[in-house]
Amino acid sequence: MVKVFVGLLAAVLVVIGAAKFAYNASTDTGDGPAQAAWAQNRIEFVTWNDEKWTAWVHEGSFELVPEDDSNWSRHANASIAYKNWQGESWQAKIDGDSFSLASLGNWQGEIERAHAIHYRDWEGNNQLRTVADLRR
Repeated sequence: MVKVFVGLLAAVLVVIGAAKFAYNASTDTGDGPAQAAWAQNRIEFVTWNDEKWTAWVHEGSFELVPEDDSNWSRHANASIAYKNWQGESWQAKIDGDSFSLASLGNWQGEIERAHAIHYRDWEGNNQLRTVADLRR
């Protein structure tokens, strides 16, 4: 009976260890983009003026929450102004299940359509999110 219990306990520990290894392997991206489950439904990004904001999509708009609530307040907006992976300033609007993107917020110039936003998070890491990732 003791051997059976020890065998079952060892099997459970192996399964837990394998699950932890698989989770860490799938979420440890180093310098690459993160698409981890814990990070879904929001984007923590840096704006053009280096402010830190959190956003998600609700009823077709971005819901925005500032890190610095002494100068800014929570609000909804049709677009976000963020820095991309190269540190360039872009603005994004929700366009169905994709984004419309304008360099420097120039909506009169060339507009790009993208399935994901490639942005820098609060720590300067490259991240990406889709509209589906951000919907609440």
